[in-house]
Amino acid sequence: MTSVGKTMFPLANGIKNITSMKERYDKLQSQLSSGEKASTLAEMGSDRYFDLALRQRIARIDGYQQSITTVNLRLEVLDTVMSRLDTVEADARAGAISGGGGTTGINYQTTPTLAASRFDEVLTLMNTDIAGRYLFGGNRTDDRPVETPYDLLNGVGGRAGFKQVAGERKLADLGTDHLGRLDITSATDTVTLAEDGVHPFGMKLSTISTTTANIAVTPPAGSPPQLTVQFGTPLPVAGDKVQISFTMPDGTEEQISLTATTGTPIAGEFQIGADADATAASFGTALTGAVQHLAETKLVSASAFAAADSFFNGQGEQVMRVAGPPYDTSTGLVPATSANTMLWYKGEDSPDPRNSVTARVGEGTVVGYGVQANESGIVNLVRTLAAVAVQNFPDSDPTSEERYTSLMQRNSARLADTKDNNPGSLAAITVELGLAQSTAGAIDERHTDHTAQLGNMLERMETAPTETIAMEILALKTRLEASYQTTAMLSQLSLVNYMR
Repeated sequence: MTSVGKTMFPLANGIKNITSMKERYDKLQSQLSSGEKASTLAEMGSDRYFDLALRQRIARIDGYQQSITTVNLRLEVLDTVMSRLDTVEADARAGAISGGGGTTGINYQTTPTLAASRFDEVLTLMNTDIAGRYLFGGNRTDDRPVETPYDLLNGVGGRAGFKQVAGERKLADLGTDHLGRLDITSATDTVTLAEDGVHPFGMKLSTISTTTANIAVTPPAGSPPQLTVQFGTPLPVAGDKVQISFTMPDGTEEQISLTATTGTPIAGEFQIGADADATAASFGTALTGAVQHLAETKLVSASAFAAADSFFNGQGEQVMRVAGPPYDTSTGLVPATSANTMLWYKGEDSPDPRNSVTARVGEGTVVGYGVQANESGIVNLVRTLAAVAVQNFPDSDPTSEERYTSLMQRNSARLADTKDNNPGSLAAITVELGLAQSTAGAIDERHTDHTAQLGNMLERMETAPTETIAMEILALKTRLEASYQTTAMLSQLSLVNYMR
């Protein structure tokens, strides 16, 4: 019996179709178990380019968010420190009471001690670090930006601390005769008051005035400047006054006023003599006493702040100290060196501290959060505390009370909250850091939302739809079973079977 050849039927094509469906079935099974459309990028076809782009974008955002986390940590620490500095400044301002020394003069002893304690705290805060990264030195983050408080006040080895530098400045401002570097001479009917040279020390002549036409005065002029007071006929009468103003080393203004009297003069008075020469001699004596008293009280206080301004240098400034010895006749300031002076600040000295440390937190968004200990608000607090910390008010010193009062007046003026609007003030730094933190926070929220959107897109592109795949598997299974049966039947087909 002749068999019908299998080639008469499309058996090969059927087997090929079965193989193709089996491969599809296996792939669907793999997608169903893994939940992913493809196991390799090649299987994704043209979608792989979009997939890679989305993943790259998400990776960049993750990098930005890591940067934001680091920045936020540093900003939180900076905010804590700045808040503490503001409290210290407020406490120092509240303590700057220009009254007396308190009960039994207790303030004379406690005020310098409190100032030294606050000075220690502020300098310690300036050396705050996070994992070895110092925060108050601008972009110099690998070393402490300021020296230790004790060493700054007392010096180390041959390097002078602030106490020594302030002492030298006091000698230079007072002069050898404690007249604030002024010379007083009387010649017949005229008294001359002159600066002893052209230099930055002592009291500088500012203005002179009188309440009577019977006293002739000439304002400061010349180099070095000098002024004159001349008496003539008629002589001044009791109650006539001469007032002279001086500029102190710290830039403040002080005055002395001398009043004519016919009786025995006391402090602040001069006697009207028998003639112009005698009156001038009395005026010269009174002027000498008044100038010396002013120098030993208010000048000394001003000198401490002037020394602090030179020692604790701010942005773009150099540490300066009195040329000498001798110091009481010095005529100039010289730059300090690291070999002879404790240089308090060792960090970056950028004119734009905030941008000395930056972080990229987004595409085209950079926040600056650098802080320098030599910014005006911080250095002003340091100077003020140091100037008070090195003072001494012995009960036996008759100038203690007036020096204390003068010091507290200057302390209060320097720490006044009206300075908060100045660039670099504690308030200004805090606001700018707060703005950086707010910016970083807003960008972080935007990144979170954007990452969620990109993640959804990526999920739709990569994730296999379970329901769709399950339905396709069932349909494919049915087709495969039918194909298997049909192919099996055809593979056994012969002419005999066909003829039956």
